[in-house]
Amino acid sequence: MKCKRCSGEMIQKSRPRLLFVGLAMCSSIALAFFYKFLWAPAILLALAGAYLIIWATLGKGQWCRNCKMFNL
Repeated sequence: MKCKRCSGEMIQKSRPRLLFVGLAMCSSIALAFFYKFLWAPAILLALAGAYLIIWATLGKGQWCRNCKMFNL
């Protein structure tokens, strides 16, 4: 498959693994409710997890090697 932006090669990542890791990272926000000093790292992990979930669902787990973007 070709990239819509740069016509580069698209690589496929495992969608179930991306979803699982994304959900695990988003669940890290629960630790912040018990340990107040973990708010900053938990928010960063939750944002990165949300990105992985979006990539797995909307981006279909595909990644362009050239422009480092995923197609929607």
